[in-house]
Amino acid sequence: MGRTVSVCGVEMPTQSLGQPMDDAFDQLYKEFSEKRLLRVDDELKAAASRYFDSFIGSVHSPAAHDHYFYCFLPIWNVLLSTGRPGLAERLWELAFEPVRQWEFAHPGQPVDKGALCYFWGWSALLNGNLDRGYLLIHQSFEEDSRTSGQQTPRTPSYALISLDYQQDRQAMQEWVLTQASFLEIFVDDYSATHHRSLTIDDVKRRFFDSPPDYDAIFLLTFTVARLHGISGLPDQAKRNAFAGQIELNLLFDLLLVIDVAIRHANPAKQVMKRGKMSDPMFYDQATFLLQRAGRALQQRDFQDVHAQFDADFGAAIRDALDGTLKSQWVTLDRLQSDVHLAYELRNRGAHQIETVPIIWEDFDRVQRAVFRCLCATIDFLY
Repeated sequence: MGRTVSVCGVEMPTQSLGQPMDDAFDQLYKEFSEKRLLRVDDELKAAASRYFDSFIGSVHSPAAHDHYFYCFLPIWNVLLSTGRPGLAERLWELAFEPVRQWEFAHPGQPVDKGALCYFWGWSALLNGNLDRGYLLIHQSFEEDSRTSGQQTPRTPSYALISLDYQQDRQAMQEWVLTQASFLEIFVDDYSATHHRSLTIDDVKRRFFDSPPDYDAIFLLTFTVARLHGISGLPDQAKRNAFAGQIELNLLFDLLLVIDVAIRHANPAKQVMKRGKMSDPMFYDQATFLLQRAGRALQQRDFQDVHAQFDADFGAAIRDALDGTLKSQWVTLDRLQSDVHLAYELRNRGAHQIETVPIIWEDFDRVQRAVFRCLCATIDFLY
């Protein structure tokens, strides 16, 4: 049942949880409105404990738990509307405290924290903390999965972490649209460079909606968000070796997704290595992708170019970006250069920490090459 409350002179809808919960929340609203005080006192904790007790074993528990968290929304809306996302995060920490205490006293009886983690994660994202935000949104997704009994319930949390920009029944659609628009830049770059017709909608339908592995999708969307986050910094703030380290680490995560995606489509799930069967290396995956794209390289060419990267990693990267990468026998075309660059970055990122200046000096072109490799994987294998 709903009711209307006044917070900072604004009438807002909220849930009625019965007594003594309603009185405890009214006191919370009053202290915040009059003193700008944020605290969950003993009265609210005791009322919350009785409230959660009343729904033990009930099929209505998830909805009842959501309603408890919804009662914090009037204050949360005020904090967001006045530009205080840091306090908005603090509000959800306070909302969690009675839940944490109750769960400690009732092992094996978890409170559904899907709504809590969604709004808490949203606050963290608005506060500029991607790690906390995505961690909390993923926990919201896990809570939704547990209470619904579905592996991938189509909830607002899943829409965010799976980049479902067509899901409009969620409060954070603008965030998802922003991330999708950033990814679309690279999809369009791939299509223009290789004269292909792949679109962001194709990527969603063929890859995100039918992924090779859900963990790969979740890593991809988080990596896209982190890359988008650093893209907003001026170039003058990213001209240092540590920036190159961070950028290379992010590309490595993207390359892990490419590896998993190709491996899933590759019929040779295992290959013979030194007399025994083992999982294919990224070299095998890169070779498979080029074959399926009609751009196969002979092993001698691959090895000759690899030796150039070993000799001067930075110079070879520049050749790959400039389209002048060549073996003794052939000049690699654009896709061959992109895939070989992806292979070299994957190999280096798995074994070394240090980077080279071209990574941070020409990062936009480097990341475009890796994204073109991802798009080629989707284009030719999915």
